[in-house]
Amino acid sequence: MTEYPFLFAPTAVANEVNGCRPGARHALLIFVTAADFEAAQRRAEGAALGAGWTMVQLNKGKPIDGEPMGDAMLDSALEAALEKGSAIVVYADELPSDA
Repeated sequence: MTEYPFLFAPTAVANEVNGCRPGARHALLIFVTAADFEAAQRRAEGAALGAGWTMVQLNKGKPIDGEPMGDAMLDSALEAALEKGSAIVVYADELPSDA
């Protein structure tokens, strides 16, 4: 079965995440590969939960072409997702609790 790259821009709450205060809400970017959008959603949520995030809200998601994005951090995450199935980029700044 062929898998394609997808990108999601969720928010989530840190539970046991290195470098993040427990209970803090952060914006994330999650790159995954999957056969279709529904499978990609499940994989993105599973990747976040497996990495110590809770209350994952997959606000936006879309298929992407898998080409370099022109940003070293994003390109590295995309490459990791293409190799391993998923990768997460965490925005360091905490979001307000009402975000």
